[in-house]
Amino acid sequence: MSDENVETVRSSLDAIDRGDAETALSFFSEDVVFEPLVAGPYYGHAGVVAQWMAFFEEFDDYWFEADELIDAGEEVVLYWRHGGIGKASGIRVENEGGSVFTFKDGKISRVRVYADRAESLKVAGLWE
Repeated sequence: MSDENVETVRSSLDAIDRGDAETALSFFSEDVVFEPLVAGPYYGHAGVVAQWMAFFEEFDDYWFEADELIDAGEEVVLYWRHGGIGKASGIRVENEGGSVFTFKDGKISRVRVYADRAESLKVAGLWE
């Protein structure tokens, strides 16, 4: 199942990259909980879309790169980088972190975002 979970996250990210929100959301359970670094948590598909839109609304030239997907058994850890130019400040911002994806019935049911990549490994039980 874990290889399938990694592929699910990868497929969702690919859909987001193509601008296909409907397909991206199809990989998330209806009752998904998205826990970003600030604000939230966000609930359900509408919450996930609200979280995504927050970045597009705050930044010009927003970009997101998935650096690595790690199989953690029942969970998947994603290392990522993202950034853009703040619309209000005009300042270029770049950041990196990790996210832990939890699954229920083959769909993403929870996403927890961490500023520290090592913290995401700890949460997934891959590092003490």
